[in-house]
Formats: sequence, C-alpha cells, structure tokens
Amino acid sequence: MSAKLFASDIRFFQRILAVAGFYQGPLDGKLTSKVEEAQDEFIKDYEATKAKMGSFDDRTEMNIRTLIPAAQAKAREFMSIAAKGHPLTCRIISGTRTFAEQDVLFKQKPKVTNARGGQSNHNFGIAWDVGIFDKGKFLTGATKKEDKAYSDLGALITKETKGIEWGGNWKTFVDKPHYQLATGKSVKQLLALLEKGKSFA
Repeated sequence: MSAKLFASDIRFFQRILAVAGFYQGPLDGKLTSKVEEAQDEFIKDYEATKAKMGSFDDRTEMNIRTLIPAAQAKAREFMSIAAKGHPLTCRIISGTRTFAEQDVLFKQKPKVTNARGGQSNHNFGIAWDVGIFDKGKFLTGATKKEDKAYSDLGALITKETKGIEWGGNWKTFVDKPHYQLATGKSVKQLLALLEKGKSFA
C-alpha cells in the first residue's frame, strides 16, 4: 500500500496524522504499517463525518479530506451555510498543503501568498480556500461584482457560524477566499506543535 494523502512527504503526513490523534509513532518519514493503520482510521473518520454532516462536490470533498477532523467539520458547516444562503455556487478548491507545495505557491508571480512553507495555516490542516462559480464560470474576484460575491459570502459565514476565521477580515494581505478553523494560536505556535506531532487543541 502507498499513502493516499500527502504521498510526496511521509514525514508531513505522519505529523498531520499525529496532530489529528491517529498516530503515535516516530516522525521519521517512513511509510510503515502503523502509518497505514493511522491513515485508514483518518479516512474512516472522514467518511463518518461526511455521512453525518452531508457530502458535497468531488473537488470540495477531495480538499476537505486533507483537513484535520475539527477543520473538516467546520468546512462542512461552511459549505452547508453557503449552499443555503449564497446565491452562487461555492466549492472548496484548496485544503492542506505540504511545505514544498506552499513554497511553490510563494514563488508564483503575480504574488498569491506571503507565506513560505511552514508559515501558512494551510500547512497545518486547518485552512481552506473557496471558489465561487456563476453558471460554471469561476469568479476570480477581479471585478467589483466578483469581489462583492466573495465579500457577501464572508459576511454570511461570519454571521451564521462561530469557530471559523475569514481572511477577508485580515488587516494585511486581505484574502477573501480564505477560511480557517479558529485555534487561538499563532502560526509559530502551530508550527511548533505540528513538528512535534502534538494536538492543536
């Protein structure tokens, strides 16, 4: 068997599994039977949450599956609120990223992130980005009308639920498609916990 999630970085995968409470083994980058068992439990938990809270489109599900369980639940709550209260179609288009994946985005031009690997909440299994679609057309937010669609969604989510932070409320590098599980911890604190495989709770 090979890892279904984060196969390119087993050490990262071990850390995410440990933070999520499914793995207690060494963080050594080796794909062992213990890692595979933890992965199976992680996916089983994902399937149980999906059955309980409802499922969404394939792309959204693929990205929700990369989040730690507490963030998965909040992402599903987010999607339910968006489906009922927003006039356009919302999908989760990005979830957890390895440090290497984050570094690739950091180097992208024009700039899409200020965060290198280990400096983004996407690296901790707690953050997701959304895309808004109008009759199948992806809205980038480049026009006032498209930007308003993301602002309206953010206002809806922050009004209807707690425990989710919205990037549209950030003071620097406002990121309206970005949402994350509220942990009460800084990126530096989350990184330290991830590296040790310790829970964020």
